[in-house]
Amino acid sequence: MPVFQKILASIRTHRRWTIIGLLFGAAVVNGLDRQTLSVLAPTLREKLGFGSVEYSYIATSFLVAYTIGYTFCGRVLDRLGVKLGLAIALAFWSLAGVMHAFATGWLMLAVCRFMLGLGESFNSPSAVKAVADWVPVRERGLSMAISSNGNVMGAILAPPLVSFVAIKFGWQWGFIATGLAGFVLLAVWWKHFHSPEKHPAITKEEREYIQANRPQTTMARPKVAMWALLAQPICLGFFVTRLMTDSITYFFSFWLPDYLTHSRGFTLAMIGLFGWLPFLASDIGGPGGGALSDWLVRRGWNSIKARRAMMLFAACLMPLANVAARTDSAWVALALIGVLLAAQSCWMANQLTLISESVPRENVGTLLALSALGGSLGGICSTLLTGRILATYGYVPVFTGLSVMHLLAFAFLTWSQVRQQRRDIRAA
Repeated sequence: MPVFQKILASIRTHRRWTIIGLLFGAAVVNGLDRQTLSVLAPTLREKLGFGSVEYSYIATSFLVAYTIGYTFCGRVLDRLGVKLGLAIALAFWSLAGVMHAFATGWLMLAVCRFMLGLGESFNSPSAVKAVADWVPVRERGLSMAISSNGNVMGAILAPPLVSFVAIKFGWQWGFIATGLAGFVLLAVWWKHFHSPEKHPAITKEEREYIQANRPQTTMARPKVAMWALLAQPICLGFFVTRLMTDSITYFFSFWLPDYLTHSRGFTLAMIGLFGWLPFLASDIGGPGGGALSDWLVRRGWNSIKARRAMMLFAACLMPLANVAARTDSAWVALALIGVLLAAQSCWMANQLTLISESVPRENVGTLLALSALGGSLGGICSTLLTGRILATYGYVPVFTGLSVMHLLAFAFLTWSQVRQQRRDIRAA
């Protein structure tokens, strides 16, 4: 009991962790709604009669909407604020999730996925912008990892929850149950989220601590048009890096249940029992990588070098994808996929933190949206290509391609950072 009271007292005096909890909850619902289709994909392919190519179109429609959403969601959040902007998006994507239950073919599923993607495109920029407003630099890596890993927790919950509901009540109820969860969260979000300047329960000490520890950046002008950011080498670097590496997240989010079904012989019940394990590893990798980079910062490392070190470590694990695709053991493959997702989560947590520390806070939402636009474009191309490759060659070439992307992306990001430093020196 005293321990519980201490925890409550800590939360009352550190309201920023309550905000991180809300962002985590929004990301859980986001990931749950997104992953419901993936869990049910083998069932829907049988019930509604479509193949891997049509499924790639359904998944791509989500990414196309994501891409469109990223062209304007950053500006919307910068103008409306995180509270109202994410509330509108949450209501929209939750309604879209429920509408999946009424699909009668792959084309209607594609329309529903488009609507879902349009709403969900607001989630990640909202989290990054909120963390930039609420969290000091020394706590930001862990905070970003926790908030972003809500998507992973949604992916962990989806296989057992959705498969249970689908087996018990029918596949339509899988979509209805996960969609309704979003409306429950909406009420909690609207009641409890505020900016540091307006939060009714924050202490004066915490508000001053947050404001005093917001980072200074080297970019001289506080407001830059979205596409003008690409003229900054570091911004171009983030765009291309996510273009190359977000595809592994989309691949396992969209195709893992299908891979386990058609390449490893899993049933829907087996997916419910074991399909969440790789995402559990991902949920460990993100906070772990974020906490380690924060630990390095607290011990005197430059924050950018700390984030980059963890990204390089994650990139060096990605060639294990070659082993996962070629092993004869389904369980070894599942374990290695868990390692890959943990590394990807570590990479993403530190990459998002690096983005938030690379531009003035007024442009964080815009740069995050721009970089995520690159990730969506990469996801669109890779998902369409995956559908075609699977129909002809199977999964081995896909795993092989994914194994090298992070190392190439890290090299490009390093080059862009060097160019940015030289440009800043000349400008000074």
